[in-house]
Amino acid sequence: MERRAFVRTTLSVAGVTVLAGGGAACGAPSIPPDGVNTPGLLASMGHERIVRIGRAYLAAVPAEHTPDLLRTAIGKDLAPWPWSAPVAVNDRVVDDFAQGRTVQADGWMLSVTEVRQCALYTLMHS
Repeated sequence: MERRAFVRTTLSVAGVTVLAGGGAACGAPSIPPDGVNTPGLLASMGHERIVRIGRAYLAAVPAEHTPDLLRTAIGKDLAPWPWSAPVAVNDRVVDDFAQGRTVQADGWMLSVTEVRQCALYTLMHS
């Protein structure tokens, strides 16, 4: 499957799962489903990989080392929770790929938004 199609599918499914409260069913800590705090890839990649990616990003980009800084970077100009933020984050991820804003992390090519979400999740859950 093409990476962009995989991302769109994964984020769409993960967004619906998160909105339905399914994040905890996947073994992930219960997090408010706002589309910013929870990486869309959590359901498919799992807690450990998300934390590895998050730690690597935090080490590489110390300027974004707090939850507030990461939320600002991820959610800048996004509509507020509850319904529009997951869609807006998904759109931002798709746009990241279209604009070449990607990062190689843990064997995956991820958008900058996804990696920032991994870093935020790591700060909140490890």
